[in-house]
Amino acid sequence: MSGWSIQTSFNRTSGRHWLFGTSTKIAHPMFDTNDIAPLNGADGIMPGWNVTYRETQPGSVFRSYSIRLNQGNEWNFEGDRQNFSVGTNVSVKWRNFWTTSASFSRNFRVPSASLTRGGPLMGQAARWSTNMNVGNPSTAQTRLTAGMSFSGDELGGHAFNTTMSLTVRPGPRWQLSARPQFSSGADSQQYFSALGGGLPETFGSRCIFAYIDRTQYSMELRASFTLKPDVNLDIYAEPFAASGRYYDLGELSAPKSVDRITYGADAGTQVTFEPGGDRVVTYGASTFTLSNRDFNTTSFQSNVVLRWEWRPGSTIYLVWQQNRDETERIGTPVGLDDLFGSVSVPGSNIFLMKASFWLPVG
Repeated sequence: MSGWSIQTSFNRTSGRHWLFGTSTKIAHPMFDTNDIAPLNGADGIMPGWNVTYRETQPGSVFRSYSIRLNQGNEWNFEGDRQNFSVGTNVSVKWRNFWTTSASFSRNFRVPSASLTRGGPLMGQAARWSTNMNVGNPSTAQTRLTAGMSFSGDELGGHAFNTTMSLTVRPGPRWQLSARPQFSSGADSQQYFSALGGGLPETFGSRCIFAYIDRTQYSMELRASFTLKPDVNLDIYAEPFAASGRYYDLGELSAPKSVDRITYGADAGTQVTFEPGGDRVVTYGASTFTLSNRDFNTTSFQSNVVLRWEWRPGSTIYLVWQQNRDETERIGTPVGLDDLFGSVSVPGSNIFLMKASFWLPVG
């Protein structure tokens, strides 16, 4: 490993009202730790700062609150800016101990080294996002939190996400929880493929991107029951359904740009659909095929675990596991019927038994 990485930070962490901090991380282009841990990226100079105003003395409306501003940057060692973002977050604890938080962030357009998966730099569209969360007191016997987020970008991409978490303790032996989630939207810069025969401006590579219209439902269900002090039953189940439809495929027209040559819409291009959904693209004198990647996926994962500590330090586990999944090349938006129908798709049942023993040695 011939590269290096360094990170520094300076923070004020105490004070009645004002807190602030600055940080800088530098990762050399040759820095690589993949032999000992995953590395998401290198070749970056990342300075940033934040400032927070908080009130911790209870008042007539709020028990406490804070307002935070932050700003982030990143340049690579060639001087190309990779990130320019600003954001704010407001957190409130009400007099009744309920909590509310809201945030907003704005990312400005920058050239990205990762969008093309090793190809030329591509402009990452300017985007914004906002989210809000609310929850009742964390010490409540019935715990409820909920949140939603919205986002959009300059190319027409958009997304909506919502989630809720409910945990109930109906008795001293029981705990039940459910965490449903829903998301939908259209991503504007979904990587699709890379082919040869591209424009000289993109170094002979066709960096193909698409819009993708996606929908996703999921629900985590958990139950825990203590039959006896040494016998526990834990149940986990997660139905899942997702769909994606690719459209407006096209290739990057110039490095560091967000502009694309859209097949079938721009002059000199033509698209023919095959019976299976594959696209045959004609662009000038070149003809190539793009496979159909639309999908409808449903799955159901579950575990039932009975744990018995039959003697101190010695435990027997009985496990029943289900793995069910099915994928079709359709792309039509999934619904709640697909989510609950996932319990009947083809799959496998696995039964396991595990035993551990404590040996009185020494």
